[in-house]
Amino acid sequence: MVEVIGFGLTGACLALELQKAGHRVTVVDDGVGGSTLVAAGLVNPVAGRNFQPSPEVNEAWKVAEEFYRDLGEDLFTPLPILRLWRDEKDRAKFDKKRDLLEGWIEKVDEKGVTWRGGGWLNCPLFLERARARFLENGGEFIERSMAVGPIYCTGAAGLLRGEFADVIHRSAKGEILTMRVPGWNESRILNRNGWVIPIGEDCYRVGATYEWDELESGPTDEGRAKVCRLFETFTDREYEVLDHVAGIRPIINRSEPVVLHQAGLGWMINGLGSKGVIYAPRLAEQFVTHQYPHSRGRDAH
Repeated sequence: MVEVIGFGLTGACLALELQKAGHRVTVVDDGVGGSTLVAAGLVNPVAGRNFQPSPEVNEAWKVAEEFYRDLGEDLFTPLPILRLWRDEKDRAKFDKKRDLLEGWIEKVDEKGVTWRGGGWLNCPLFLERARARFLENGGEFIERSMAVGPIYCTGAAGLLRGEFADVIHRSAKGEILTMRVPGWNESRILNRNGWVIPIGEDCYRVGATYEWDELESGPTDEGRAKVCRLFETFTDREYEVLDHVAGIRPIINRSEPVVLHQAGLGWMINGLGSKGVIYAPRLAEQFVTHQYPHSRGRDAH
């Protein structure tokens, strides 16, 4: 029996991978839900201000895409990403790195560079499907830990509780709006100091803020205003705010995932942050392969 604490993105991926390897699995989950429930699910192969491809993004996404497809073809929506230029210096920075980025470039013009390989994962639907698959495979949810040496997949909540006291983190709250913009018909993900994701029926998810101090305050008027101002840099169309959510990104070691064992406590898998959709399935697969080398082969569902 293997016990996983937490059933967000990382915990769900790990629990299903353990079951595929032939293990009986229990999950400690309070049902409250964490940042996965409100995450935008953005998949961007070249994120950040410096045009730096995410490490091993092709290898990680190949595993992730297959993993999500197994839970339903409708979970992931592939979309091109238009990374708009900030200014001439920004364009010059891209030009210097262009040879490194050719594999992801679909088009370059006066507006910006369009990346291929982007899109978004429906995170709430993923958790719903993962939970159903986990129970279908004989998994059990419990309210409190019963095992010695469980695997903690508790995200920012666990970091803030100090479950692994020696882990230094700088988690950040992000606020996201869902907007209706009638007649805009933008079909690409737009990216510049933030992002706009088309989700259908004239609706878009827009974000996100970074708040480093007031992490537990939930959605705020200030956050809403920041996201609205951000959206107005993309278009002057009128819009209606339909929803406003906030979540906390678990950030460790400059957003690098961390797998750590502490004697007497157990394992921790954390720190995937905003790139978790890309990396969680592969990290779960690698953890099971390395830590449970005598597991039997993957079972058919």
